[in-house]
Parts: sequence; structure tokens; C-alpha cells
Amino acid sequence: MPSFISSSRTVLVTAALALAIYGAAIAAWRPPIHLYPDQDAFNLARAERLLIGEGRPDTVIVGSSLGVRIPDDWLPKDWLNISLGGKGAATGLALLRAASTRPKRVLVEANTLERATDFAFLKETVGPMPLSLRAWLPGFRAEYRPINLLLSIAGGWRSGPNARRAAGDLESACLALQSSSGHDVVADDVVRREVARAVSQPAPPELSQSLAALQPEIASLQAQGVKVLLFVWPTDRELMRAPRAVAIRMAVAKTFPMLRLVSLDAGGLETEDGLHLAPLSARRAACALARAVDS
Repeated sequence: MPSFISSSRTVLVTAALALAIYGAAIAAWRPPIHLYPDQDAFNLARAERLLIGEGRPDTVIVGSSLGVRIPDDWLPKDWLNISLGGKGAATGLALLRAASTRPKRVLVEANTLERATDFAFLKETVGPMPLSLRAWLPGFRAEYRPINLLLSIAGGWRSGPNARRAAGDLESACLALQSSSGHDVVADDVVRREVARAVSQPAPPELSQSLAALQPEIASLQAQGVKVLLFVWPTDRELMRAPRAVAIRMAVAKTFPMLRLVSLDAGGLETEDGLHLAPLSARRAACALARAVDS
């Protein structure tokens, strides 16, 4: 029995020491995390980033998986992208309401405004450890889980369209990308199949109810002096003209006539499935969004 107790204590002490070393290393290093094992891990890390409020972002993007494709290093440093896979802008706005952060500007993706707030996810973001403690001890955040760190380190060596942005200012990088001849390689048969499937979808019946629920959220932000802008991520041209997309845009314009709808002028963008932008196109769209909102 004594030897079992001694072994258990050794294991506990070793584990505590390893956690302390890992936490200290993360606090000192603060590596950028940009790859996650799955959508749930990504969503939790993004929500946590907003709720902790570190860095006090000037601009916050709320939206769906369409915006997840935008790499952080292709957005201005004072922007925070909390687009959430499988959800819509309503969930991001609810997170923003719960956070202490009040940005100067909120960009609301209008592509998926029919999606209601995911209250189950909001409860999940609370996590087992208080946010105040995670703010002081970043090693215990969902974002800095070892698997996320390992994937991001490995991903830093990727080349081609998925490579990290080279050192230098974002404006120069955007100009270089705009003038480059690089293009995305996509599977045309996959795009055609997915477009054919999506183009026949009717206007979402829950759209009016979802938009009505968003009105007080947006009015509350405006009352606090936050500038709210709407924008649409580019998708396949055929889908942009489809009845579902047109109905959503018309309903959004009718519900929020006083909000500016930002138009992205990127041109020649490719998608991987009709909806989600391919890597180079996602970077071009990010540059176009940053130009558009500041114009």
C-alpha cells in the first residue's frame, strides 16, 4: 500500500509539474493558433477568445463557416474573426453580448442570417474553468490545448496556397496577391454537383423569425455606439442568383434598411463546393473586405 501511495503521489506531482511548465511556456511564448482538429475545437477556441476579450479588437466579424476559411493573418491585426462553423451570425452576436469587449465596429455576415442562436453552444463556451482564471493562465485555455498547438506548429511549414502569410504589412501582401497570377485548383465536378444540389433549395421558412430576433441585438450594439455593417461572402455566381440567396438578401435589406451592406469587389473567386472559398480566393476576399469597410 505505501508503495502504491508513493507512486500515485509521484504521478500527480509529475503531472502538476508538466502542466506548470506547459502553462509557463504558453504564457511566455503565446504562439499563434490557426489549426484545430475539428470544427468544435475551432468554435470553442474562437468563442473563448472573444469572451476573454484579450487585445480589445477594433472590429469583430460574426458569421458562419463561410468566414472560417479566412486566415487570421490576412485580416488587420485589430480585427477578430469569430465566424463559427455550423452556426450563423446570431450566435456570434449573442457571444458578443455576453462578452465585456465592445468593439468600434461589428461586421455581420448576411449569407446565413436564417440560422437561429445556438443556445446549447453558448452554454458550452462557459467551460469548466472560470474565464477570469483562463485570462490570467492562457495555458489552460481551449485555444492552447496541446493538439491545437502541435497542429499549428506543423501547419506553419505548409507551402502553396495554404502557407502562412510572409512577414510584412498586410496592405503590401494584399496588393501582391491582387497582381499575382496564382489561382485556386478546385474539383469542378464537385463544385457543379454541390451547386446543383444547393441551387434548388427554397427560401428558408424561418428567415423572418430569425431576422426579427436579430433586431434587438443589433439595436443594442448601436445604442452602445458600435457601428454595425452587413456584408455577404462571395459564393458561386449561380448560387448568388439562386432564389434562396436572393430571398435572404431582400429580407435582410427590408429588415435592416438603415444598415450599410458592404459589397466585396474581389473578382474571379473560386469555391471548393459552391459556398466555401478556396484558399487563395479566401485571402483575396479578406483583402477586399478590409478595403470595403474602410472605404
